[in-house]
Amino acid sequence: MTIIEIIDTFTFYGLDVILLSFLTAVTVQLIKLAPFTKNNKKLFTFAPFFTGTLYYAVYACIRNLSFVYVLKEYVSVLEHGISVGAAATLLYVLYEQFVRNKNSGQSVSESVISALIKSYVPERGLQKTAALIAEAIQKDVTGSGAKRAAEIIAENAEGDLCEDELKLLSKLIIETLAHVNA
Repeated sequence: MTIIEIIDTFTFYGLDVILLSFLTAVTVQLIKLAPFTKNNKKLFTFAPFFTGTLYYAVYACIRNLSFVYVLKEYVSVLEHGISVGAAATLLYVLYEQFVRNKNSGQSVSESVISALIKSYVPERGLQKTAALIAEAIQKDVTGSGAKRAAEIIAENAEGDLCEDELKLLSKLIIETLAHVNA
């Protein structure tokens, strides 16, 4: 991803979504430090999206001075909340790649996938699994790419995942990559 594509992505989201995504990324990182969160790492895959949606709903209430707005325009609020979560994930990946430089050699797509599957796949196979998923999705974003991504996660995951979790995680990966590559 070039700097122009990154700037274009941030222009697409809007300043309010970018600021909320920064707040979301910081909040999720602070929550990860809490001692009670060590047991269930799987929740952190969805934490940016839930937190982003919550922050955007609060922002929409304040901006419109009405809670009713959130109820009437819930689709728009959810859409923007998911965008906040996707942008927060992108900010986290950019931080990991450029500031911490932990995932050298990975593409942005692979880094995003690594961040999303980190709670499910052991560290030793994380990069390989992310590369396989990125390749499967690159070949076919909808049909067999999503199915193949779910299969790859199931093959490499620690513990058993139910079919619904696999479908949801593969859809989340595809949605996030769609926002990142937009």
